[in-house]
Amino acid sequence: MSYRSLRCPHCGRELQVPEDAEKIVCMFCAQPIELNLAPGPSVRLGEAVRLLPPETFSTVIRFDGLNAKNYPGKFESYRDALGPALQAYLKEEAAYGEEAAEFFSDALIDGFEQKGKTIRQTAANAFDLRISITSLTIPAILDLNTPAADRLADLFLKKWNSAHKKPLGKATFSTIQSGFRSKLCFITTAVCTELGKGDDCEELQILRRFRDEYLLKSPGGTAKISEYYLLAPFIVGAVEASGRSKPEWNRVYRKHLLPCLSALKKDRPRQCEQLYENMMSELETKWLKGTVAK
Repeated sequence: MSYRSLRCPHCGRELQVPEDAEKIVCMFCAQPIELNLAPGPSVRLGEAVRLLPPETFSTVIRFDGLNAKNYPGKFESYRDALGPALQAYLKEEAAYGEEAAEFFSDALIDGFEQKGKTIRQTAANAFDLRISITSLTIPAILDLNTPAADRLADLFLKKWNSAHKKPLGKATFSTIQSGFRSKLCFITTAVCTELGKGDDCEELQILRRFRDEYLLKSPGGTAKISEYYLLAPFIVGAVEASGRSKPEWNRVYRKHLLPCLSALKKDRPRQCEQLYENMMSELETKWLKGTVAK
C-alpha cells in the first residue's frame, strides 16, 4: 500500500495517509478529513489570492456606520464574499504550509496598501480603513475557526503592525459585537477594578458623562469613540496577559486618568480629551505595536 503526506487542515500536523483513502480521522486532533477535499497535486499556490473578490479591499466601513445594530449584517456579507478564497487558502496552507501563509498575507497587505493610496489621504479615511480591516477582514479569517486561520491572522497582523505606525488588533466577530456595549470604559473599568473601585464609582461616572455630554458632540468625537470600541479590548487583553497588569494600571491611573479627571472637575473637557488621546496612543504603541493583540 502506498502513502502520501498530508497536513491536517484542522490542527496543521503532518499525516501519512493511504493513496486510495477517501476519508480519515486525524490521529492528532480526532477531526474528520474528507480526502477528496484535501490538498493534492491539483492544489495550486496562488489560487486563493486569485479568488479574492474586489469587496476584500473595497468594502470600507465609515466610523459613524459601525454599531451593534448594523455590524452583523455588514460582517456576514463580507465574510460570505471572502468565503471561496478563504476555503481555497485552507487547502493551500495544508499543501504548502508557511509558503501559502506568506503568499496570502502579503497579497492582503498589498491590496489594503493599494486601497490606502487610492482614497483621499485624510485621517478619517485612514481610520475607516483600519476599522474595516479590524472589524471585517480579521474576524472573517478567524471565523474559519481552524489553527491555520489563526496562524494566518497572526502573520498578517505581525507584518502590518511592524510596518505601520497605528497598529491593528486581533478579535473575533463576537468579541467586537460585545464591545459596543462597553463603549469608552474598557480601560478605565480595568483601572478602577485594579484599584478596588466599583462599576458605579465616581471616576467612571465622570468619564461616562464626558463621553455622552461632550465627546459625542465634538468634531471627530464619534471617530475617537469608535477607535476606543475596537482597540481598547485588545489593549486590556494584552496588559492582563502580560503578568504586569497591577503596576501598569496604577501607572495609567496616575499618569493619564487622574489628570484627565482633574481637568473635567475644572470644566476643561478639551484638555481631558487630549489627555485621553495621548493615553490611547501610548498604550497602542506599547501593547499592540509589533505584537499580536489577543
